[in-house]
Amino acid sequence: MTGVAPDAALAARAPLVSTRADVDIAIDRLAGARSPLLVVADFDGTLSVGSRDPARAHVEPAAQRALRHLARLATDRPGRLHVVILTGRTVADVAARVRVGGVEYLGDHGLQHATVARGGRAASAPVVTEPRFDRHRDPAEALARDVATELGTPPWLYVERKGPSVAFHVRQAEDVPAARAAVLAAIAVVETREGISDHGLSHYRGRSVVDLRPIDAGGKHEAVERLLARHRPGAVVVLGDELSDVDAFEAVASARGLNPALVGVAVAIHAGATPAPLELLAVADLRLASARRVGPFLAALARTVERG
Repeated sequence: MTGVAPDAALAARAPLVSTRADVDIAIDRLAGARSPLLVVADFDGTLSVGSRDPARAHVEPAAQRALRHLARLATDRPGRLHVVILTGRTVADVAARVRVGGVEYLGDHGLQHATVARGGRAASAPVVTEPRFDRHRDPAEALARDVATELGTPPWLYVERKGPSVAFHVRQAEDVPAARAAVLAAIAVVETREGISDHGLSHYRGRSVVDLRPIDAGGKHEAVERLLARHRPGAVVVLGDELSDVDAFEAVASARGLNPALVGVAVAIHAGATPAPLELLAVADLRLASARRVGPFLAALARTVERG
């Protein structure tokens, strides 16, 4: 393990998945803490099984049922819990895939916000974005268009336009690191040729994506901090599987440090075929074996909250 940070080395030696007893204890602690309970879940690789083609991702049926149960409890018991989907996708995209009302959707790592009412349609929910980031829309669109052209529009490239942000997904490539390097090189060429190197977009965490977003927009860390400040929960559980979720997990750890009474649980999705990054495992409290275990976890949490 030479050259690996101590926490990453520890994560590598830890059990691949948490025991049933550890999961049950965490659920009891979350449900038994003072209200409200804040539930925050990523989408890709968490509520959905990871897909090489981002356009084909769909919510796991068990996860969808559990989210609907939690959303019903949130509606029936105001102030008892809040359910949030926090993802790099746009709100319109993820809400149409999850199809659960009574849930708060935070898209583009927190830059977009919408709440879909129970029984409401995702397409009808107004999406709120901050006007101060509008100046990034033109350069983001220029990069989305010209980088793909510079690369010859390869079949492995999926360009996700998100208004003031743009993401270049390369997980469909046979050699993901090489494809990611090619995207970075193409970005540099386009920036120089078009004279837009001062576009104010910065790179965000990602293994199989190059995600460019406004430099002062923050990410999942700031998004979770805002949720904690707004809802002031007695307990919070955050579920995720990728590098961007490290930020969300660290926000939970920081909040626990500031408020020892807070019950905070970070749950890493550690699929065998697509293992979670060591950086995520190092700051996780629980590990689930795959996205298919997220539904049963959330369902057990909903049942425990309902009983208590």
